[in-house]
Amino acid sequence: MQGNSFENRFIKFKVVGVNTKENFSGGLAAVNHMLEKNLQGVNYFAVDRNDVKNLAACNAIHKFRLLDTSDEKNLVKALTGADMIFVVADEVWENIKAVALVAHCAKKIGVPVIFIAGGNFEDAEDEIIFDALIKLPAKNFEFDSAKVVENFVEAVTLDGQPKIDVKTISEAVKDSGAIVGYGEREGKNAVVKAAKAALEHAETSAENFNAVKKILFNVTTAKGNFSLEEAQKLSALFKRHAPKAEILFGFSIDDWLNDKVKFLIVASV
Repeated sequence: MQGNSFENRFIKFKVVGVNTKENFSGGLAAVNHMLEKNLQGVNYFAVDRNDVKNLAACNAIHKFRLLDTSDEKNLVKALTGADMIFVVADEVWENIKAVALVAHCAKKIGVPVIFIAGGNFEDAEDEIIFDALIKLPAKNFEFDSAKVVENFVEAVTLDGQPKIDVKTISEAVKDSGAIVGYGEREGKNAVVKAAKAALEHAETSAENFNAVKKILFNVTTAKGNFSLEEAQKLSALFKRHAPKAEILFGFSIDDWLNDKVKFLIVASV
């Protein structure tokens, strides 16, 4: 589970932003925002089947139209070598074919595919292949999706003990349709508040959170703000919401956060 901290720094994350509307928005806007964060070990890709102007407005180096099979093969080739892939799209039904094509290409790589969906996602689960899903509101989608990717990167790459590595995440989400939840809080009792926010987020997205089989959670905060005792209390909290779940946790140190806490949950359903 813990992996090696030095090796974890070289984990490769790949993010594919998919534009679903006629104007520049959603997945491509999210990619631009993520690029501003300069996240470690992340490469970005942009897809728009309708308008090259939207692709031009995206700052990702790699851009695709996905108009024929050769485009799909090129995307698969570009994604090869990733340890984890994120597909990011807002208002999926606006262009579900483009999103489904990207997810299909990503799934061929054989690594965890985390789908970050904004806005209305009702019934789209049957059309798109993914390993784990996080649902976000359309409002502030680009900012919230960047937070999700950042939390995953920090969970894997930052120093801390114990650590959740990509292999552990992969084993939890493989063919399970896992649910992701996240929360951020600061100040007094920030750990508990962030945990409850992430739990509420995950429960809202899951059809039956009570039946999940495994819960991974990761806490990112400054050194000294989180203890083993707190981890055990949080494990007990999650057990009350999912009695059958195996609980695993990780800790990531970021002293720049001061009294702020970032909390990530991956629940295998």
